[in-house]
Amino acid sequence: MKRILSLFLIAALVTTVFLVGGIPASAAGLSDYVSVTGYDPDTDYMQAMQRALNDGSSYALQVGAIYEKQRNLKIDSLKLSQKKTSYFSTYTTAAQIKEAMAADAKPKYTQEDLDLLSRVIYAEVGCTWIPDWVQRMVGSVVLNRVASPYYPNTIREVIYQPGQYSPTWDGSINKKPDARTIANAKYLLEHGSICPANVIGQNSIVTGSGVYQSYHDSVLGTTVYFCYM
Repeated sequence: MKRILSLFLIAALVTTVFLVGGIPASAAGLSDYVSVTGYDPDTDYMQAMQRALNDGSSYALQVGAIYEKQRNLKIDSLKLSQKKTSYFSTYTTAAQIKEAMAADAKPKYTQEDLDLLSRVIYAEVGCTWIPDWVQRMVGSVVLNRVASPYYPNTIREVIYQPGQYSPTWDGSINKKPDARTIANAKYLLEHGSICPANVIGQNSIVTGSGVYQSYHDSVLGTTVYFCYM
């Protein structure tokens, strides 16, 4: 009974704090009492933050603030090329956060970039049963190569670099990608690579200094390895 009463009082206090206007979404309340020391490597925290914003309630914004902290921790821990954010500690309302996110997500890429990245992803892992994260990993390797001093500086040059991507010489690069693949390519162009910057290998055999992640296609009986430099 005492435990239930304590929880009720805490909930009432948190609700009162939430109702104070003009402060950042995470300035006071749940996220202040949660120490973020871990994260789920398979969770897309940007999507989780969006879900919290779509809910829009004060409690959801507090949860969104925790997701943002976990996302930033994940970026630091895995040395991802994605940009850390501070939306929930800067802005007050869901509308303000959405507006800031939309401004940051404005295209910094060309339509050709989107088309080429979509095409190479679709040619490499376009089968409907292959998960989204695998498609994003393939696209991330391309983006990591663009950012690497050891590879060309554009998506086109990386994809068409001699001896690298077989779809450029077997003709499968010319297949029209489906909506799912285009959406995954667009996500990467707007949010950045989902893997560490030194993961630049995508092969059917282990290469480089080791494997970051792999995917076994039980339908085709093949395995793709995403490898460190």
